[in-house]
Amino acid sequence: MRREPCKAWGHLFPTDETARRAANSALEAWGLPPCADLDDAGVLNIAFEGALFPLDDIVEALIPCLNEASSGKIDLCDMENWTLTRASFTGREVRLSTAGLNDVLAYSGH
Repeated sequence: MRREPCKAWGHLFPTDETARRAANSALEAWGLPPCADLDDAGVLNIAFEGALFPLDDIVEALIPCLNEASSGKIDLCDMENWTLTRASFTGREVRLSTAGLNDVLAYSGH
């Protein structure tokens, strides 16, 4: 069983209630609490901390909500595997990339 938590945070814009429901439904399928909120400006915000975060399922759930103007990212910091995975949204395209936390910290000057 995992002992180290993972943290996920990010945003997607412009979007609507459909994206919020899609993200939270993907979490619910894993037995996890909702962590996606929609603000008045149409920005979907995600903030999560727990034992696991199903990033692939969240991304898959959000793909139908993307449009040509979509922009955003979701970062997943996995403390057990010591990695940072980023899902970047640009238009209808999603790009996933993973880097070791040591590399991320070195890049940011820490």
